[in-house]
Amino acid sequence: MAYHLICLIILFSPAHILAMDRQHVKRVVDGDTILLDNKRFVRYIGINAPEMQHGNERTEPYGIEAKNYNARLVKNREIYLVYGQERTDRHGRELAYVYTHKNIFINQMMLEQGWAYCLFKAPNLRFQDVFLKAQRLAMQRHLGMWYGWNAQALTLIANKRSRRFHQKACSFGAQTKKSNRILFSSLWEAFWEGYAPCKKCFPQGVFTVKED
Repeated sequence: MAYHLICLIILFSPAHILAMDRQHVKRVVDGDTILLDNKRFVRYIGINAPEMQHGNERTEPYGIEAKNYNARLVKNREIYLVYGQERTDRHGRELAYVYTHKNIFINQMMLEQGWAYCLFKAPNLRFQDVFLKAQRLAMQRHLGMWYGWNAQALTLIANKRSRRFHQKACSFGAQTKKSNRILFSSLWEAFWEGYAPCKKCFPQGVFTVKED
């Protein structure tokens, strides 16, 4: 185990040694959030998985599959956390890059298998190139949520600063400054460039379960 930890430090700390917090996972909440034994919630940096049911919100398509895959990787297991420059989100969850003792980078793996998409937010952008490459690989292979996707024409307004895209009628999209604005012709194109959907104009997400 000591060998694996040394490998992680060397691999992910080219400029300086990052402190790695060793913890144990008590429960998997969904595809991008876990609960530790010490009762702290951890949100994976740089990705977003379909939501599970909470409050009045229904489970989004592929929410169960994303949660189950995440559970296969980390449930009841020891993990190592590297925290982001921004340590917590507005819900009080800790923001982290998550690794197993076998050198599996969980954030990247969720993207690579198609159970999450990139969700970039400054200042936690350390692995955005790695994450986008992983997402594009899943898209090309039609894995997970990308299975059976139809790249139909759809005009989207995106913000280069926030890395979010909006439907034409969305007020947030309309407020985007021209200097920050970019147009996409399909959801596929927007995701391919690493943009994520606005929660206001895509309240139920953009994915639908495809039948064989």
